[in-house]
Amino acid sequence: MTDIYRDLRYLRVPVEDLDGAEAFATGIFGLQPGDHDDANRRFRSDARNYAICYTAEAGPAAVALTVAHARELDEAEARLETACPGLPRQRLDAAACAARQIKAGLSVIAPNGVVVEIVWRPLTSGWRYHGSRDAGITGLQSVQIACTDPAANEDFWTRGIGAEVSDWAGDAVFLRIDDAHHRIALYPSDRDGLLGAVWEVDGINAVMQGWYLFQARQVPVVHGPGRQPTSGAMFVTARGPGGLLHSYAHGMERGPAVTGRGPRQFADAALSHCAWGSPCTAPEFLGRDER
Repeated sequence: MTDIYRDLRYLRVPVEDLDGAEAFATGIFGLQPGDHDDANRRFRSDARNYAICYTAEAGPAAVALTVAHARELDEAEARLETACPGLPRQRLDAAACAARQIKAGLSVIAPNGVVVEIVWRPLTSGWRYHGSRDAGITGLQSVQIACTDPAANEDFWTRGIGAEVSDWAGDAVFLRIDDAHHRIALYPSDRDGLLGAVWEVDGINAVMQGWYLFQARQVPVVHGPGRQPTSGAMFVTARGPGGLLHSYAHGMERGPAVTGRGPRQFADAALSHCAWGSPCTAPEFLGRDER
Protein backbone atom coordinates (compact mmCIF):
# COMPACT_ATOMS: atom_id res chain seq x y z
CA MET A 1 0.00 0.00 0.00
CA THR A 2 3.01 2.32 -0.02
CA ASP A 3 2.06 3.75 -3.44
CA ILE A 4 -0.87 5.68 -1.90
CA TYR A 5 1.10 8.85 -1.12
CA ARG A 6 3.49 11.07 -3.00
CA ASP A 7 5.35 12.38 0.03
CA LEU A 8 5.47 13.45 3.63
CA ARG A 9 4.51 17.04 2.84
CA TYR A 10 4.61 19.39 5.81
CA LEU A 11 4.30 19.86 9.55
CA ARG A 12 2.11 22.44 11.32
CA VAL A 13 3.45 23.21 14.78
CA PRO A 14 1.66 25.50 17.27
CA VAL A 15 4.07 27.74 19.20
CA GLU A 16 3.64 30.62 21.63
CA ASP A 17 6.54 32.68 20.26
CA LEU A 18 6.52 33.01 16.47
CA ASP A 19 9.54 35.33 16.46
CA GLY A 20 11.57 32.87 18.54
CA ALA A 21 10.55 30.00 16.25
CA GLU A 22 11.63 31.98 13.20
CA ALA A 23 14.97 32.87 14.79
CA PHE A 24 15.67 29.19 15.43
CA ALA A 25 14.47 27.95 12.03
CA THR A 26 16.56 30.45 10.08
CA GLY A 27 19.41 31.66 12.29
CA ILE A 28 20.21 28.30 13.88
CA PHE A 29 18.87 25.47 11.77
CA GLY A 30 19.26 26.91 8.29
CA LEU A 31 15.75 26.73 6.81
CA GLN A 32 14.62 29.38 4.31
CA PRO A 33 11.82 31.79 5.28
CA GLY A 34 8.71 31.28 3.17
CA ASP A 35 5.31 32.93 3.08
CA HIS A 36 4.31 34.66 6.31
CA ASP A 37 1.07 36.08 7.68
CA ASP A 38 -0.07 37.26 11.09
CA ALA A 39 -0.66 33.74 12.40
CA ASN A 40 1.73 31.55 10.39
CA ARG A 41 5.46 31.47 9.65
CA ARG A 42 6.40 29.01 6.91
CA PHE A 43 9.87 27.68 6.10
CA ARG A 44 11.30 25.92 3.09
CA SER A 45 13.75 23.02 2.88
CA ASP A 46 13.49 22.14 -0.83
CA ALA A 47 11.34 22.86 -3.91
CA ARG A 48 8.01 22.75 -2.04
CA ASN A 49 6.57 26.07 -0.96
CA TYR A 50 7.08 25.13 2.67
CA ALA A 51 7.92 22.06 4.74
CA ILE A 52 7.13 23.36 8.23
CA CYS A 53 4.70 25.99 9.42
CA TYR A 54 4.90 27.44 12.90
CA THR A 55 1.47 28.76 13.81
CA ALA A 56 0.00 30.92 16.55
CA GLU A 57 -3.37 29.21 16.07
CA ALA A 58 -4.47 26.99 18.93
CA GLY A 59 -4.84 23.27 18.41
CA PRO A 60 -2.79 20.12 18.00
CA ALA A 61 0.21 19.70 15.72
CA ALA A 62 -0.41 18.30 12.24
CA VAL A 63 1.43 16.01 9.84
CA ALA A 64 0.50 16.09 6.14
CA LEU A 65 0.73 13.42 3.44
CA THR A 66 0.13 14.17 -0.25
CA VAL A 67 -2.09 12.22 -2.64
CA ALA A 68 -1.88 12.56 -6.42
CA HIS A 69 -5.59 12.65 -7.32
CA ALA A 70 -8.71 14.17 -5.78
CA ARG A 71 -10.49 10.80 -5.80
CA GLU A 72 -7.85 9.50 -3.40
CA LEU A 73 -9.26 11.76 -0.70
CA ASP A 74 -12.53 9.83 -1.01
CA GLU A 75 -10.62 6.55 -0.91
CA ALA A 76 -8.71 7.67 2.19
CA GLU A 77 -11.95 8.68 3.91
CA ALA A 78 -13.53 5.30 3.11
CA ARG A 79 -10.44 3.45 4.39
CA LEU A 80 -10.52 5.42 7.65
CA GLU A 81 -14.24 4.80 8.08
CA THR A 82 -13.65 1.05 7.78
CA ALA A 83 -10.49 0.81 9.87
CA CYS A 84 -10.97 3.59 12.45
CA PRO A 85 -14.69 4.44 12.61
CA GLY A 86 -14.51 6.24 15.95
CA LEU A 87 -11.78 8.76 15.11
CA PRO A 88 -12.83 12.37 14.38
CA ARG A 89 -12.27 13.40 10.77
CA GLN A 90 -13.43 16.15 8.44
CA ARG A 91 -12.84 17.75 5.06
CA LEU A 92 -10.85 20.96 5.34
CA ASP A 93 -12.88 24.05 4.47
CA ALA A 94 -11.78 26.81 2.10
CA ALA A 95 -10.12 28.90 4.82
CA ALA A 96 -8.18 25.93 6.19
CA CYS A 97 -7.07 24.95 2.69
CA ALA A 98 -5.90 28.50 1.98
CA ALA A 99 -3.89 28.58 5.23
CA ARG A 100 -2.25 25.28 4.26
CA GLN A 101 -1.73 26.28 0.61
CA ILE A 102 -3.54 23.21 -0.72
CA LYS A 103 -6.45 22.66 -3.09
CA ALA A 104 -8.31 20.18 -0.88
CA GLY A 105 -7.68 18.06 2.17
CA LEU A 106 -9.00 15.63 4.73
CA SER A 107 -8.00 15.69 8.40
CA VAL A 108 -8.23 12.94 10.99
CA ILE A 109 -7.13 12.93 14.62
CA ALA A 110 -4.80 10.03 15.44
CA PRO A 111 -5.17 8.18 18.76
CA ASN A 112 -2.36 10.25 20.27
CA GLY A 113 -4.02 13.56 19.33
CA VAL A 114 -1.79 14.50 16.39
CA VAL A 115 -3.79 15.60 13.35
CA VAL A 116 -3.01 13.80 10.10
CA GLU A 117 -3.88 15.84 7.02
CA ILE A 118 -4.21 14.07 3.69
CA VAL A 119 -3.81 16.80 1.08
CA TRP A 120 -4.21 17.27 -2.65
CA ARG A 121 -2.34 19.79 -4.81
CA PRO A 122 -0.10 21.43 -2.19
CA LEU A 123 1.71 24.49 -3.49
CA THR A 124 5.16 23.96 -4.97
CA SER A 125 7.57 26.86 -5.32
CA GLY A 126 8.99 27.87 -8.68
CA TRP A 127 12.09 29.11 -6.92
CA ARG A 128 15.18 27.19 -5.92
CA TYR A 129 15.57 26.56 -2.17
CA HIS A 130 18.30 28.71 -0.64
CA GLY A 131 18.74 28.37 3.10
CA SER A 132 19.68 31.17 5.44
CA ARG A 133 23.03 29.41 5.85
CA ASP A 134 24.66 26.43 4.13
CA ALA A 135 23.37 23.68 6.42
CA GLY A 136 23.32 21.10 3.59
CA ILE A 137 19.56 20.52 3.97
CA THR A 138 17.94 18.71 1.05
CA GLY A 139 14.42 18.17 2.41
CA LEU A 140 12.08 16.97 5.13
CA GLN A 141 13.01 13.34 5.73
CA SER A 142 10.70 12.04 8.46
CA VAL A 143 8.63 12.88 11.52
CA GLN A 144 8.88 11.44 15.04
CA ILE A 145 5.68 11.02 17.06
CA ALA A 146 5.31 10.34 20.80
CA CYS A 147 2.62 7.85 21.87
CA THR A 148 1.37 6.69 25.24
CA ASP A 149 -0.33 3.82 23.36
CA PRO A 150 2.01 2.79 20.51
CA ALA A 151 -0.08 -0.25 19.56
CA ALA A 152 -3.21 1.84 18.91
CA ASN A 153 -1.21 4.34 16.89
CA GLU A 154 0.50 1.60 14.88
CA ASP A 155 -2.93 0.20 14.03
CA PHE A 156 -4.12 3.67 12.97
CA TRP A 157 -1.12 4.33 10.76
CA THR A 158 -1.09 0.89 9.13
CA ARG A 159 -4.77 0.02 8.71
CA GLY A 160 -6.23 3.53 8.65
CA ILE A 161 -3.55 5.47 6.76
CA GLY A 162 -1.96 2.63 4.79
CA ALA A 163 1.68 2.90 5.89
CA GLU A 164 3.80 -0.26 6.21
CA VAL A 165 6.11 -1.32 9.02
CA SER A 166 9.82 -1.38 8.17
CA ASP A 167 11.13 -2.26 11.64
CA TRP A 168 10.36 -2.28 15.35
CA ALA A 169 12.79 -1.30 18.11
CA GLY A 170 11.11 -2.56 21.23
CA ASP A 171 7.63 -1.06 20.77
CA ALA A 172 8.89 1.84 18.64
CA VAL A 173 7.57 1.53 15.09
CA PHE A 174 9.21 2.74 11.86
CA LEU A 175 6.68 3.22 9.06
CA ARG A 176 7.20 3.79 5.35
CA ILE A 177 4.99 5.30 2.67
CA ASP A 178 7.55 4.99 -0.14
CA ASP A 179 10.87 3.17 -0.63
CA ALA A 180 12.63 5.04 2.20
CA HIS A 181 13.09 3.09 5.43
CA HIS A 182 10.58 5.32 7.21
CA ARG A 183 8.77 8.62 6.99
CA ILE A 184 6.88 8.19 10.27
CA ALA A 185 8.40 6.89 13.52
CA LEU A 186 6.22 6.16 16.55
CA TYR A 187 7.92 6.15 19.95
CA PRO A 188 6.54 4.91 23.28
CA SER A 189 6.39 7.90 25.61
CA ASP A 190 4.77 9.23 28.76
CA ARG A 191 3.11 11.92 26.63
CA ASP A 192 1.26 12.18 23.33
CA GLY A 193 2.07 14.54 20.47
CA LEU A 194 4.61 15.53 17.88
CA LEU A 195 8.13 14.63 19.03
CA GLY A 196 10.52 15.72 16.29
CA ALA A 197 11.27 16.64 12.68
CA VAL A 198 14.17 14.99 10.84
CA TRP A 199 15.77 16.87 7.94
CA GLU A 200 17.87 15.15 5.28
CA VAL A 201 21.30 16.69 4.65
CA ASP A 202 23.75 16.00 1.86
CA GLY A 203 26.45 14.18 3.82
CA ILE A 204 28.00 13.24 7.15
CA ASN A 205 29.98 16.50 7.04
CA ALA A 206 26.69 18.45 7.31
CA VAL A 207 25.64 16.31 10.28
CA MET A 208 28.89 17.04 12.11
CA GLN A 209 28.87 20.73 11.17
CA GLY A 210 25.37 20.92 12.64
CA TRP A 211 26.64 19.36 15.86
CA TYR A 212 29.46 21.89 16.16
CA LEU A 213 27.07 24.76 15.47
CA PHE A 214 24.63 23.57 18.15
CA GLN A 215 27.48 23.49 20.64
CA ALA A 216 28.74 26.93 19.64
CA ARG A 217 25.24 28.46 19.90
CA GLN A 218 24.47 26.59 23.15
CA VAL A 219 21.50 24.79 21.61
CA PRO A 220 20.66 21.69 23.72
CA VAL A 221 21.79 18.52 21.91
CA VAL A 222 19.58 15.67 23.10
CA HIS A 223 20.96 12.80 20.99
CA GLY A 224 23.97 12.14 18.80
CA PRO A 225 25.99 12.39 16.78
CA GLY A 226 25.03 8.81 16.14
CA ARG A 227 23.84 6.19 13.69
CA GLN A 228 20.41 4.59 13.71
CA PRO A 229 20.74 0.78 13.42
CA THR A 230 17.27 0.38 11.93
CA SER A 231 17.49 2.88 9.06
CA GLY A 232 21.26 3.29 8.79
CA ALA A 233 20.95 7.08 9.05
CA MET A 234 23.62 9.15 10.78
CA PHE A 235 22.12 11.98 12.82
CA VAL A 236 22.38 14.67 15.44
CA THR A 237 19.31 15.96 17.30
CA ALA A 238 18.69 19.25 19.13
CA ARG A 239 15.71 20.73 20.93
CA GLY A 240 13.96 23.61 19.19
CA PRO A 241 10.96 25.89 19.77
CA GLY A 242 8.06 24.44 21.72
CA GLY A 243 10.24 21.47 22.70
CA LEU A 244 10.11 20.02 19.17
CA LEU A 245 13.25 18.06 18.33
CA HIS A 246 15.06 18.88 15.09
CA SER A 247 17.58 16.46 13.56
CA TYR A 248 20.04 16.58 10.72
CA ALA A 249 20.30 13.11 9.16
CA HIS A 250 22.04 11.44 6.26
CA GLY A 251 22.19 7.96 4.78
CA MET A 252 18.74 6.52 5.43
CA GLU A 253 18.43 3.13 3.75
CA ARG A 254 15.97 2.93 0.85
CA GLY A 255 15.04 0.82 -2.14
CA PRO A 256 14.74 -2.98 -2.48
CA ALA A 257 16.91 -3.57 0.60
CA VAL A 258 14.04 -2.09 2.63
CA THR A 259 10.96 -3.03 0.64
CA GLY A 260 11.97 -6.60 -0.07
CA ARG A 261 13.05 -7.94 3.30
CA GLY A 262 10.07 -7.46 5.63
CA PRO A 263 10.12 -5.83 9.07
CA ARG A 264 12.67 -6.75 11.72
CA GLN A 265 12.47 -6.67 15.51
CA PHE A 266 15.26 -4.83 17.35
CA ALA A 267 15.79 -4.97 21.10
CA ASP A 268 14.15 -2.48 23.44
CA ALA A 269 17.49 -0.86 24.19
CA ALA A 270 19.28 2.45 23.67
CA LEU A 271 21.67 0.80 21.21
CA SER A 272 18.69 0.08 18.95
CA HIS A 273 18.35 3.85 18.50
CA CYS A 274 22.05 4.67 18.25
CA ALA A 275 24.68 2.10 17.36
CA TRP A 276 27.43 4.51 18.37
CA GLY A 277 26.16 4.76 21.94
CA SER A 278 25.87 8.53 21.85
CA PRO A 279 24.58 10.42 24.92
CA CYS A 280 20.82 10.90 25.00
CA THR A 281 18.52 12.97 27.21
CA ALA A 282 15.27 12.11 25.39
CA PRO A 283 13.60 9.14 27.11
CA GLU A 284 11.89 8.07 23.87
CA PHE A 285 15.27 7.04 22.42
CA LEU A 286 16.33 4.95 25.42
CA GLY A 287 15.59 1.32 26.08
CA ARG A 288 12.97 0.13 28.54
CA ASP A 289 15.53 -0.42 31.30
CA GLU A 290 16.98 3.08 30.85
CA ARG A 291 13.79 5.11 30.50
